[in-house]
Amino acid sequence: MKIGIISRGNLEDKLFWSGVPSTIYTNLKKEKIKVVRIDNLNEKYRKILVIKREYLKYLKKEKFDETYNIGVSKNYSIQLSSRLKNIVNLSHLLTFDMSLVSFLKTDIPIIVWTDILYTDYYHHYFKDQKISKNSLKDIKLLEYATIKKCKLILFSSRWSLNNAKRKYKRFKNKFKLLEFGPSLRKEISEKRIRKKISKREKNKIRLISLSVDKKRKGVDKQIKLMDYINKQGFKCDLTIIGHKSKIKLKNSNLKFLGFINKNNVLGENKISRYLLNSHFHVLFSRAEAYGISLIEANSRGLPNISFDVGGISHIVKNEKNGRLFKKNEKIEKIGNYITSTFCNVKKYRKLSISSYLESKKKFNHKIIISKFKNLVAK
Repeated sequence: MKIGIISRGNLEDKLFWSGVPSTIYTNLKKEKIKVVRIDNLNEKYRKILVIKREYLKYLKKEKFDETYNIGVSKNYSIQLSSRLKNIVNLSHLLTFDMSLVSFLKTDIPIIVWTDILYTDYYHHYFKDQKISKNSLKDIKLLEYATIKKCKLILFSSRWSLNNAKRKYKRFKNKFKLLEFGPSLRKEISEKRIRKKISKREKNKIRLISLSVDKKRKGVDKQIKLMDYINKQGFKCDLTIIGHKSKIKLKNSNLKFLGFINKNNVLGENKISRYLLNSHFHVLFSRAEAYGISLIEANSRGLPNISFDVGGISHIVKNEKNGRLFKKNEKIEKIGNYITSTFCNVKKYRKLSISSYLESKKKFNHKIIISKFKNLVAK
């Protein structure tokens, strides 16, 4: 098996698409699979259309997609065709972006590994926005063209998989389930996790959230949750990694750490340290196709408190690795669950250890890559 991995960005960049391409590339190599990088595509054509995107955004309040564009996709295919001429004996091509291969002419079997169909992505994330008619037309055309020519399309959650099967019944046999694992490089032993859990602070509830997008990830509700818990007579603080507050904070219980670069080992270690020393990871997403941060929290023995939206229910299972609530659930109910779980030391430790074990069993990279090899070989 010799796989060419296609990415418009740098395959070693853990900032690109939550680090998913980088992590898969690294773990394919770890499992002795021959991989060839076909990355760092020329983006000049796409970047020209960014001007149009911004014009429509600010002057017409319309969302235009400069990536899922027929002209841009054709340009990528021309680049890929040229690059492939210099690579021999590839058994498969793997990409995480359907638009890169929509017009690619090749006899090499193509595999797409993604979290959601792009048509579903727009419906799920931007259903309240006015979308450019040209973008909607291009997205449908490119998606269909890619699905038609691909050998296999892997979805990270059953939610996305089932949506795809309903939408494209003719091609449903091409659709398979295969999760993404955490984008943190370092694995931590069960022994160390158990030790860290037992040493977590007993007199204060430490909440943490890996949230870059303040609005979509529900940071305001996270803050309300922290405030409610404090009003109940508990000590509680909240640390948010990713989003940087522009306002000078008056609340000593609230900490915005801003963006931490996971390309840097020191940056990844810092994120890991904060997760290990917290009690609950909180994510109140309005829309979420998957949620890599949920898996990363579990990998550090941290239960997730989240809303049941999109693909999150594929990751979070009640009382196994966290607790799901309805999107419109009252903050009081969520806060009461957290405080009652925290106060029951035995229950909290059991949930935390179970969160780690669930991550190790279901989202372990060795298991994922083994499943990948079996699916590709069929």
